[in-house]
Amino acid sequence: MIDTNSATSPASFSVVAALAMLFGALVFGYGLLLVPSSVLGGVWIAAIGLSLALSGVFATERVGKRFARSAAARRKFSLAFAVLAVVLLVAFAAINGASFESAAIERSG
Repeated sequence: MIDTNSATSPASFSVVAALAMLFGALVFGYGLLLVPSSVLGGVWIAAIGLSLALSGVFATERVGKRFARSAAARRKFSLAFAVLAVVLLVAFAAINGASFESAAIERSG
């Protein structure tokens, strides 16, 4: 017997894609709100949100039909943008962590 409600069914994948698009759009908007206080930080956070939203967009069947992409190609694009979002997030945390540590060292000295 085949389980049609598995985690890899198209319906559950569409929910994950929609959540990725929504969360990516929210992070993108938050990044744009940060631009007046820190241009580099705001653009960086907006890039994280944009790559996450694009990951969700490329996970949908509608994009596959529109751009004539196979399911494997859509998965590759989606995974690539998700990895880009994670790399940008880790780099942002590492750079900000280093800048906070150097500011603490300068103040104590």
